[in-house]
Amino acid sequence: MEKTPLNPKLFEKFIANQSNAKELERLFGHFENATAQELESLIRSEFEKDSESFNAGEEERLAVIHAGLSAKLFAKKESRFLKVFKSSNFIRVAAAILIVASVCLLMARFYFSGNSIVPGSAKAMLSLSGRITPLSEGTAKVVYKSRGVTIRTQANGTMVFMANDADSAEASKLNTLTTPNGGEYRVTLSDGSVVMLNAGSKLIFPTDFRGAERKVTVSGEAFFKVAKNPLKPFIVNVEGDEIKVLGTEFNVSSYPEDEGTLTTLLEGSVQFANANGGQVVLKPNQQVISHHGKLDLQDVSAEDFNAWIKGEFLFNDVPLSVVMQKIARWYNVEADVKSIPQKNLYIKISRKADIDEVLEIISKATDCNFKIKENKIVFKG
Repeated sequence: MEKTPLNPKLFEKFIANQSNAKELERLFGHFENATAQELESLIRSEFEKDSESFNAGEEERLAVIHAGLSAKLFAKKESRFLKVFKSSNFIRVAAAILIVASVCLLMARFYFSGNSIVPGSAKAMLSLSGRITPLSEGTAKVVYKSRGVTIRTQANGTMVFMANDADSAEASKLNTLTTPNGGEYRVTLSDGSVVMLNAGSKLIFPTDFRGAERKVTVSGEAFFKVAKNPLKPFIVNVEGDEIKVLGTEFNVSSYPEDEGTLTTLLEGSVQFANANGGQVVLKPNQQVISHHGKLDLQDVSAEDFNAWIKGEFLFNDVPLSVVMQKIARWYNVEADVKSIPQKNLYIKISRKADIDEVLEIISKATDCNFKIKENKIVFKG
């Protein structure tokens, strides 16, 4: 028999403490068979009717709803509420409703309050053998162990791959590490090389390196500290180009706003080759830009391009539109790029700063007014 949809007015009257005995019986009879999604939808509707105007007052109203539910669901036995509804499933229903109310309160505070936009943190997703594992800081555990391979996470937001006498099938498995917007993550590969992924990036790599080379694929932005092994070169594939190294530290970025692939060498030596057969060897404090089939080599301060791994934004004569796209990615918001003036920026800011503080500093440095509106960075002239 198909279940009759619940009239939302019943729940609204319950929250307002205006339900009569018959309405209470209908409401909680429905709750006995309701799914978690239905319960959540009911409660969310109480504060999401106009989400764009959600403010501290709305959050207070949701808190009152939560408190009201607690009081009603765990009322004293002599109350009218329990006299109306007496069921062996009462505790299960009450617990389900209260849990959903609690979750919705947290969701409201996170998604709709003025403090919901926070700096990025260590978080990623690892895809291995068809299984997806969420990763974050504060958790140290073994996430995978099989046939000589052990993968551990550390509390500081680092994952370590160890392969001791792993068989060839296990060693050749490809892993995909993906960071969302507002995330970053560090991984130590089985050869001891360390890769730091910036927000909105992806790294594909084998569980262990076998054969004559160590090969990985990256998109977005990553900083590499490659373990030296002259007999087995380390090769990074990025957007069809290849970076070949023996042991070095370098940064590679291929975000859309970069308009190409930027490879910046901190120390050691790398050989960069594009899909058209062009090659260039980089020395420390040099950068190659690969775009439209061409390679442009220039001298730079390499520290400017790896400041992000030290928890800083460092923009040295960078277009404002590029700056805002990188900031938006880190804070997991959008940027209205078309409205941004054509100016360049020189500035250094902590990546842990509140986004309002960041935008205020940039506004003062550029005489441009930037604000957050509806989860988007916008320019107000």
